[in-house]
This record gives sequence, C-alpha cells and structure tokens, in this order.
Amino acid sequence: MSLQGCLASRKDCSGLGRILSMKKILDICKSTNQAAPLKSLFLVLPKGKEYSGGIYTYKNGELTLITNKEKTQYSMELYPELILKESIDLDDLVQVGLIWQYLSLKVESIGLGVSQRARAPKKFNKIVNNELDQNYVFLYSVAVRERDRGGLVEDTLDPLQKDMEYHTILLDTPACYKDRALFKNQYEGVQLDIAIFNQVERKTPNNTNLFEISQLLWACQGENDHATHGNRGSLDKNGYGRVHASGCAGYAVYPIVIVEDLANLPKGSYIYNPVGYSALNRWIKVNDKVKYDHYLQHFTSDNSKVQIEEEFNVNLPNYAILLCIDRKKPCTGLLHKVMNIKYWAEIEAGMALAGLQLQANALGLGWQKKIISNPDENRYRKLFNLDSAEYSINSCASKLVNLAKNEKLSLKGNLVPTVLFFPEQ
Repeated sequence: MSLQGCLASRKDCSGLGRILSMKKILDICKSTNQAAPLKSLFLVLPKGKEYSGGIYTYKNGELTLITNKEKTQYSMELYPELILKESIDLDDLVQVGLIWQYLSLKVESIGLGVSQRARAPKKFNKIVNNELDQNYVFLYSVAVRERDRGGLVEDTLDPLQKDMEYHTILLDTPACYKDRALFKNQYEGVQLDIAIFNQVERKTPNNTNLFEISQLLWACQGENDHATHGNRGSLDKNGYGRVHASGCAGYAVYPIVIVEDLANLPKGSYIYNPVGYSALNRWIKVNDKVKYDHYLQHFTSDNSKVQIEEEFNVNLPNYAILLCIDRKKPCTGLLHKVMNIKYWAEIEAGMALAGLQLQANALGLGWQKKIISNPDENRYRKLFNLDSAEYSINSCASKLVNLAKNEKLSLKGNLVPTVLFFPEQ
C-alpha cells in the first residue's frame, strides 16, 4: 500500500483485533523501530500459535519475553522506550509521536487499525519496571485492532464557490485525491515501506511551484478521507479525521511555513490551514476549477531567516516548516474533562513530524530537522513572529463554515515552537 493511501485512510479503530503471525509482528516492529532505531519497543501480545501471550521487548530484530503475567485482548499493544523524569525532554516526547505514527501507518497498510487512548497503561508499566528494575514510563494506551470504520467516503456535494482572499494561497490537491484516483483504485504512489526505509532516489527541491510544499503539509497535518457533512458523530462513522491521531480530535499542532524564495509567494511567514475555507466541505471551486481546500495564509513579511540560522546553527533553503503546538488545546469536546492531556501536544508534534519525514522520503527529498530543546523561552515569540501567527489563526477560524459541532480550530493558549523541518538543497 502506498504512503499517501495509508495517510488518506488512517483511522482510529475500536475493534478487538486478530492473532498475527510472528513474521507479521516482527515486520511491524521493524518498520516502527525505523523511526527511532536506537530505542527499544515494548509489546504486549495475546496468546498465539507461534508465541505465548505476555510482555516483550523488541531490539535488534528480535523479541524477548519479559513476563507472561499480563496479556492483551487486541492484536498487540506497543509502547516506546521512555525514561520517567521530573520533566521529560521535548525530543523524547517527539520521538514517541514519531514511533506511534510509523506504527499507525504500517498497521494501516496490512488492513488493521490503531487506537490511541488517554489512559496510561499503569499495570504494564509497573510490571515491566519491577521485572527489569528500571524507571520506564508508558504514556497513553496504544493498541493494534481490527478496523471497525467504513472505507473511504467520497464527498459528492457541490463544492463551495470561493474567491481567494488577499494574502491567501490555495495549495495543490494531495496527489492521491487528484482525478479521484484513490476512489477509482487507480492511485499508484510510493510504497509505504520504501518511504519508511528511505529507498527513493534523491532529487533537488523544486522552488518553482507549490507541489512539494502542498504534499508535505497535507501529509503533516492535512485532512484524510472525503467524508460527508454533519456533526462529529456522523463523521466518525465515515472515518473523518486527519492524517495523524489527536487527543479527542483536538489537533494541537499548527505548522508555520517560513518562505524565502518559493514560486511566486511573497517573502515572509505563513500559517497552514488544513481545513481551508469550507471546513468539512473539503472541495472548493476557484476560477471554475475544483480544488482540495487547504491553504497558506500570509501573516508577516518578516521571516527572520538570518536570525533563525544563527540561533540554530543551520543553513535554511528556500523554505522551512516550523511545527508549533498549543498545549492548552490537545483535545476538544466533553472528553477533555477525563483525558490526561499531559504531554499529548508534544507527542502529536512527533506524529506530524513523521508525516513530513515520510512524505519527504517519498518525494525523494533530503531533509533535516531541529527539535527545539527549550521551546518556552520568550525570545522565540519574537524570532518566529508568534503574536502575529496567533492573531492570524484565530481570525481565520472565525470565518469558517460547516464546522463540526465540537471542532475547535482557534487557539486556547500560546503557540510553542517544537520542530524546525527543512529540505536539503
């Protein structure tokens, strides 16, 4: 299955699961571990024909049984290695998100699904630490399960007619959706494993059009599945969501694009809007052409390129993508009252980063990332023009139509910069 096909159909699932072969389990672990090759993975397995149920560790291509005291009712549960500290470092939390997204897409490619719940697996955590005399912490519950959501649903309603506003740039349609290729089973993209294991021939980034940046941003934070209109309940049945998971569908990640020289865009910084003008419509008609509705909104002419290069000791190309989070809005709706929101936004930044990495690999782009080790320092607000970015986000959110009942696209807190991602020239 292609990378973009997996992104387009990734869903949070709630089925029980089925017994997997050892070969398939090791294949899932190998692909997942590629996100953090120096970290071990902890697996909880049910009783199978080729293995006993219990808690295992995966390292160097092998599973080692830790204990058979605890099993799972799902196909498997997976937790990245993470050491408990008073304050867990941002790069460790981002790595957890990276691993979860690699797992989610690999599992999608074999016809299963993943659910990520806001409940820490305290029992597993205690057993592992007692057995290994360590201080690991497992954040949230991550289970591989049967898919219990319907397939892709095409939006057949008439698209919204729209005139583009000043300083708004409509981006290209994700490649898998062009000409309805995904719905016709005619889309042939780069296979997921090729993108994961980075086997695509390298090419020079194209700064003459918006194709690459459109595909990267969609894979990072875009919407998947052209579902029907309605409130959240009916959309969930049809699989509405984004290309990565989010706490109670809150989506705490906000990508900022820092442009120096890209196509005919004015120099400056831009906010990426993944739901566009139409929110749940997904398609709009501009100048008699039907386009996927996601866009960039210019919010400042100052991109601070020289200062950013000095701050992080990097050489930026013609554009870079900065992932910011809103820690006060990692979830929405009624469930936020019972969800453990600690660290969720940081982990979600890792899932968004995974989309950037894998899509860049699929496009044949070399890339670099810089995780910001002390993101709460005040100087970053001025460096990245975050006051202006926040104003632009909240202004755009107030103009959307067809918003799902519990969808919140405005900020509750301040933007916190987490990861700087950019292609290599």
